[in-house]
Amino acid sequence: MDLSFLKRQMAGDDALVARFVAIFKAQVPAQVSQLPGLCENEDWEELSSAFHSLKTQFNYLLMTDFAEQMRELEESVDNGETAFIATRIAEFTKTFDLFWQTEFREN
Repeated sequence: MDLSFLKRQMAGDDALVARFVAIFKAQVPAQVSQLPGLCENEDWEELSSAFHSLKTQFNYLLMTDFAEQMRELEESVDNGETAFIATRIAEFTKTFDLFWQTEFREN
């Protein structure tokens, strides 16, 4: 996670940066955990929106690999290419969970 882009966007306001990171930490795991259910229910519009939201949040923290995965998944859903979305979500979720446990493990 790289906060340099976010700091530039927030004009160096550390309080705003800290608020964004706190929101990120509170919301992103829940959003990621909803992806499999949206896919299972074939709620493609909501799934596309979730990918878009996550892509944006990952971009703000320069988490480019995750952002790119969200972009690709969003594009696939928007194009009706959903045959392998569940597998791709499972792979992403596994990688994300490992990242999250490493980056934000409780002390």
